[in-house]
Amino acid sequence: MKIRVDDLVARCRRCGSVDFRALSEGALKPQSALACEGCEARTSYRELLDSIGEEAMKLANESIARMKKSKLRPRKPRK
Repeated sequence: MKIRVDDLVARCRRCGSVDFRALSEGALKPQSALACEGCEARTSYRELLDSIGEEAMKLANESIARMKKSKLRPRKPRK
């Protein structure tokens, strides 16, 4: 299964895979244990959601930096 929020997908910190499997039955809870399908690294649902949050913040900060940079450049006059 892929853990995603909108377009952002959680990746295994060890191998970069995006496929995980739950290690127990039932609905996922923050403390639910998962294993990477690629390298068998264990993680929790909470850790994967945290990694998505970190990626979202990184993308937001990059976007803000680009907007600030474009405001500093003078615009070319229209002809």
